[in-house]
Amino acid sequence: MSELPDYQQAQLLLEKNEIFVAPAEAHGVISGLLACGLSIEAKEYLALLSDVFNDGQSFSNDLKTFFATIYKQVVDSFSDEEFQFDLFLPSEDETLIDQANGLVSWIAGFMLGFGLKQKDYGKLSADVKEVISDFSEITRLDTMFDETEEDAQALHEVIEYVRVSALLCFAELGKEQVTDTKKTLH
Repeated sequence: MSELPDYQQAQLLLEKNEIFVAPAEAHGVISGLLACGLSIEAKEYLALLSDVFNDGQSFSNDLKTFFATIYKQVVDSFSDEEFQFDLFLPSEDETLIDQANGLVSWIAGFMLGFGLKQKDYGKLSADVKEVISDFSEITRLDTMFDETEEDAQALHEVIEYVRVSALLCFAELGKEQVTDTKKTLH
């Protein structure tokens, strides 16, 4: 599976290229695009990211490589049968506030990516509609956490819910785009 760079290195790369979004948000946008059914083989994600993050200007080669790494990692992890998908967030060494802000950025990115390609909300299942509604609520989360074990556990539970919910969206909407033709029995 593709390895993502260190979160802080990713932040520095984005800032160096004058892309002022959190790495979590970039990962969220790509995850949202794939979860709502963007063709896995599509190259259009770079153009979409350019429109969203860079006023339509093309990215430097190091940013193209960075986004391609994220894209491949998300594709690989969404397609992983052991559900190894993880959100790209500040490390657990960071404060709970930084981690919570990263989570909110990731969700905002996911909803943006999802909304860029998913135009017909009426056709979404009740489960996916609930995820989108819950994600909208979580983006209004008060990120002023105390550095307590209870707050750390609460944040971890929200992160896990978001992770599983993104997998659910992909399983329902994005899975059909995976180019292998595995059939599953229901």
